[in-house]
Amino acid sequence: MSIPIIRAFHLFDGSLPLGGFNYSFGVEEAYYEGIDVEGFIVTTFRNVIEKGDIPVARIAFTDPWKANDISIASKLTRELREASINMGKSLAMLGLCNDDFVNEVRRGLRGSYPVVIARCCVAMKIDQVACLAGLAYSELAQMVYSAVRLGALNFIQGQKLITRVLETVSLQEEFEPFSPLLDVLSKKHEEREPKVFMS
Repeated sequence: MSIPIIRAFHLFDGSLPLGGFNYSFGVEEAYYEGIDVEGFIVTTFRNVIEKGDIPVARIAFTDPWKANDISIASKLTRELREASINMGKSLAMLGLCNDDFVNEVRRGLRGSYPVVIARCCVAMKIDQVACLAGLAYSELAQMVYSAVRLGALNFIQGQKLITRVLETVSLQEEFEPFSPLLDVLSKKHEEREPKVFMS
């Protein structure tokens, strides 16, 4: 097993302290609104992760500044934007890699999570396919585990959902994220009190 692959396991480990445990990316509000949580996760994965964060990470391999502008502009609500920026900063602050863009985030630049993780992959010599696959898995798992914490799914249902979604994952989509439902739910969630998650 090559060292870059071992590093990828570390980089995409759910226990990495990025604050992701605090964010559900719309799952909490979908649950409270009585929306089918499994369907919501699948739709959000297809329309926001496959067509948003993964293409942004792919762009970031060669142009992180452009990718970051696109990524931040595509997060239409404050809480979705802040979640991505907070996770990007947390990852940068771990000091796992030495990259000009990541170093700027460490110094205060607002860098989105998919861009920071892509630049860490570049610096750690993790190939693009492994990086994009790791991003897809980690973001999907984060939503699923949020649903499990809320009681919307049990652990077995969650694992079956992850397996089903990853069987057809695409890492080649163009950048065209579109999820009006997520945007509406996120805006409502910003005003919800009390709440379990920050998004």
